[in-house]
Amino acid sequence: MLLNHYASLTRRVVLMLLAISILSITAAAEVSADAGKKLFKANCASCHKLDKKLIGPALGDVTQRRTEEWLLKWIRNNAEFRASGDADANALFAEYKGSIMQAFPALTDDDIKSILAYTVEGDKKAAPAAAPAPGADAAAQAPAEGGNSPWLIYILGAFLLVNLVLLFRVRNTLKQINGENPTNLLEDVDFITRVLIANKRFMTFLTVVLALGFLYAIYSFLMGIGIEKDYQPVQPIAFSHKIHAGENGVDCNYCHSSARHSKHSGIPAANVCMNCHMYIDGSEVVDASGNLKYGGERSPEIQKIYAAIGWDPEERVYMEGYEQKPIQWIRIHNLPDLAYFNHAQHVNAGKVECQTCHGPVQEMEVAYQYSELTMGWCINCHRETEIKGENGYYAGAIDGSASISDRLVDRFHEEKITVANIGGLECGKCHY
Repeated sequence: MLLNHYASLTRRVVLMLLAISILSITAAAEVSADAGKKLFKANCASCHKLDKKLIGPALGDVTQRRTEEWLLKWIRNNAEFRASGDADANALFAEYKGSIMQAFPALTDDDIKSILAYTVEGDKKAAPAAAPAPGADAAAQAPAEGGNSPWLIYILGAFLLVNLVLLFRVRNTLKQINGENPTNLLEDVDFITRVLIANKRFMTFLTVVLALGFLYAIYSFLMGIGIEKDYQPVQPIAFSHKIHAGENGVDCNYCHSSARHSKHSGIPAANVCMNCHMYIDGSEVVDASGNLKYGGERSPEIQKIYAAIGWDPEERVYMEGYEQKPIQWIRIHNLPDLAYFNHAQHVNAGKVECQTCHGPVQEMEVAYQYSELTMGWCINCHRETEIKGENGYYAGAIDGSASISDRLVDRFHEEKITVANIGGLECGKCHY
């Protein structure tokens, strides 16, 4: 009976060790202060500091001022949260005189919790946090406290410790019954280590596992070089594609007109913005709760356009002798020099929608890189995308001969004709 109990305890201890290891790895993967630091620098640092107020409140003690649940809602979409009627959210909005904090729909809960973990650790390492801004968690796009409670791991650890103590006592009792001398933990560890090292099968298995793990880590690292998926920089003007392309239905090609005629889609000059914003200054824009966003004043973001191009909104004229300043937009999508990509070829001949590569731009409050844009991603698209035989390029005929579309149908016997079938996988198409 004692032997059975001993075996049962052994199995239980092994299972507990596995459970604690898995939970520890999961917790570490989900929330990381190091990852939070990168997210904070990319998304929050332009408006927030940990120890003092900048544009928004100091975030070093934000987790003491707001609950994690509240912060998650505020950071994800503060306008929607205010529209829900939350008193604290609306009070905070009023306290900062209607200053708009952008939404962060692309951040996951774990991303936000990682940022919060960084604010906590950073606050401990840095100088003491400045006086908390009232209610301030606001623009804390960053914060949401680091998430997973450690109590479960503590409880499992305590349970494991109790089982280990019982296991050693049972083992030593059995040894005394058999007339053997009891041993301590260090002797057991040494014995188990020697047995495992002497076991060739175990050592072979361990070597293979470690080698595969190392190779996978190297492979993952190398495959991530140069990939900027989800890159979402803070732009000099808070331009919302959701408002322009989504709510107002502005055609992508209206602003990015060169996409139809050139290799590059281009960034619109400020005079393109002025076609609309000569008349629309944002003073009548309302938020989700129906309140005027800027208290009836002009939008500070639209005023940045006026400042760049030299427009006087009061006199409604361009200022003479004004030294115009370019708007320094930050490029998001950037292919390596070794790869050739032509927007006009895809937009005109291919009739490819912008969303195919750029994602649901009409839903993006802040634009980000939606696709990986790797060679494998492009090749897969060429293999799956059917050519649009009805467009003018393929439907046209020269000197009465059959159109390109008809010739392709004859060649491939009415099968699905993809870009790959017309040379879309040839190396020289993109690399020359």
